[in-house]
Amino acid sequence: MVGLEGTASANLGPLLPAFCAGLSAAVMLLIADAAAGAVAGAFAVLLLVCLPGFVPMHLDSLTGPPLLAITLLMVGAMVHAPRFSLAYGTLGAIAGLFVAPEGIGLPLAAAAWALAQRVRGRWQRVVLALAPTAIILLLAHLLGGAWPHGVVYQWRGGLDRGLRAAGTIIGNQMAPTIASPALRFLVIADLALIILAVIVVGWRRIGQPAAETASVRRVYPVAGLLAMALATGLAGRTLLVQGSSEPDLQAVMPLVALTVLVLAVSITGFWHYWPRWGKALAVVLVLGWLQAAVRA
Repeated sequence: MVGLEGTASANLGPLLPAFCAGLSAAVMLLIADAAAGAVAGAFAVLLLVCLPGFVPMHLDSLTGPPLLAITLLMVGAMVHAPRFSLAYGTLGAIAGLFVAPEGIGLPLAAAAWALAQRVRGRWQRVVLALAPTAIILLLAHLLGGAWPHGVVYQWRGGLDRGLRAAGTIIGNQMAPTIASPALRFLVIADLALIILAVIVVGWRRIGQPAAETASVRRVYPVAGLLAMALATGLAGRTLLVQGSSEPDLQAVMPLVALTVLVLAVSITGFWHYWPRWGKALAVVLVLGWLQAAVRA
């Protein structure tokens, strides 16, 4: 697993993070636009860029921005080209083996998505999805540099601390300016329930159109599958990698971005069915979060 930190910083400087920031915003725009229209695309990009951790991550890290961009590229490939397993399998292999260890579950997510396609030849597509990972590991074994020097994989525990760290980062993105523990807990819990309800209702609403919008309905299972893969990678790193640190912003940001994507698609997907008071309340809440996020 070859990291980008340090080795690339001297040569690339701010170019790689800046390129990845633009790529992430562009891919988010295209996915949401194709799923629910231009308003959804613009809304998704606005939420993404205004996340309290988006700009700091792109200023301080060389691994977080590529992981986020590759994750969103995988969403686009899996949604709009579900049979092109070689493409999203290659992206998953690059993220998991060259960028960040928490992305190690992405190749498995690519294989699972290829297997989920009820079409002829899906097992061949599963093989194609896993082939890039196998090739990279083989070449790394033959040429050297397969794993970080000095890292020993063994059971180390500490999953509770990892979950707490990840939850704190996610909470910072949801309620960036609230410091009181009790109020912070209530706000984050309420927002989490509201977001979950909006996503579920939006998924059901978008699932009703005709078959030609099948790619729209793939956004939800694809985002969920990749979120599970990233969460599994985070948990596996915490449990198994000796000397690994607790999850940081760059490791958790793809999970937040996937949530932003499905939330934007869900809101715009059934916006016309909301009562006026619901639309007004939603606008007030979004504007309030945006100003709090920008201030943070």
